[in-house]
Amino acid sequence: MDLKINPFLNFLNIGIIKILNIGSKYILVGYLIRVLGENGYGTLTWVDSIVQYFIMLINFGFDLYAAKYIVENKNNPKRLNEVITSIYYIKSLLFLLCFILLIPLSFNLQINNYLNLISLMLILGLGEVLMPIWFFQGIEKMKSVTILTFTTKLLLILLTIFFIKKSNDINLYIVFLVFTNAVWGLLGFLKMKKEIQFEFIKISKLTLIKYLKEGYLFFIGKVSTFIFNMGTLFIIGYFYSKGNVAGFDIAIKIVFVFIIPFEVLQQAIYPKFVRGINKSYIKKILIYSFFFSLLMAISTYIFSEKIISIFGGNTMIKYNFILPIVLPLIPIVSSTIILGNCIMVANGYFKEYNRSLIITAFLFVLFIIILKATNNLNLINIIIVRVLADLILLLIRLYYCLKYKLI
Repeated sequence: MDLKINPFLNFLNIGIIKILNIGSKYILVGYLIRVLGENGYGTLTWVDSIVQYFIMLINFGFDLYAAKYIVENKNNPKRLNEVITSIYYIKSLLFLLCFILLIPLSFNLQINNYLNLISLMLILGLGEVLMPIWFFQGIEKMKSVTILTFTTKLLLILLTIFFIKKSNDINLYIVFLVFTNAVWGLLGFLKMKKEIQFEFIKISKLTLIKYLKEGYLFFIGKVSTFIFNMGTLFIIGYFYSKGNVAGFDIAIKIVFVFIIPFEVLQQAIYPKFVRGINKSYIKKILIYSFFFSLLMAISTYIFSEKIISIFGGNTMIKYNFILPIVLPLIPIVSSTIILGNCIMVANGYFKEYNRSLIITAFLFVLFIIILKATNNLNLINIIIVRVLADLILLLIRLYYCLKYKLI
């Protein structure tokens, strides 16, 4: 394997991937809201909030820690084959399990009304099974993923613009989404196979169980993250209108576009943190990230109404009140990402990393239950609890980093 790595190019490619993923979503959001309508787009987003739980199950935390295996074993072909084969076997089995889990969900009347859309969108999991982003991140060669992402996102945009013309074209859009995601995953797998001459090998049950056990904590952590991320969309759509889902989704997408630089930074420097890095460098990254993200939050607040109208059209301006509530997430989440992924995970504090997520998810659910029991469950309070959950997560991770003198 060619191990000559240019860190700047790796950083650049990860950044481009993030921009392509988010950028394509924003182009599609603006178009789909105008074509499908507020409720149609809200329905699509609500269905996606359910499917993402299954996608999370398929990934089983491998997207968080599998890159560490690749970094540690990229000069050991035999070990790489074992790691990669095990991950593919496990993810394939989990993909099949997802369709079985749809059966008990169908007994819920509201979910059952959208079961066809959920089942169709669940095929997205095929692309998630196939695409080994964790492999390319581990060998610090993201150029191939960048090209594939650009090609498939462009294809999805073109298919959507040329063929999605009516409010009842949701099914057709999901077909396009599933198709392009599958192509993306397949081409990524073939590129990985060529990169290291990968071959599937026979894996024992004990080996698969070992990787499942190692991924278990990360999976629990992922579940916890989804509870207060996708869970917010689900709760809003379940108790209130799908239009409210659309309003919240646009606001949260605007927020997370400003978190892209920090996600890129985390992914690009993660291998460096695994190999070891001095504390003064870590502190500088944290300080600069916090103040830069705070500046972006303030700037977004000033132009909030204009930004909402650009992404959602004039009909969505009525949801402008949501954006100021979620803007604190920009500095909160940017700091949380670096503390968690770059510092805690890279230093092997897996239990503490996942414990922070579990505690946060528990408190989020508890707050929602209290709001419901006291008849205070409304759109604004749900969103406030969502922001509060991320603040709690940040404080817990900061506590662990200070306790173990990681910063």
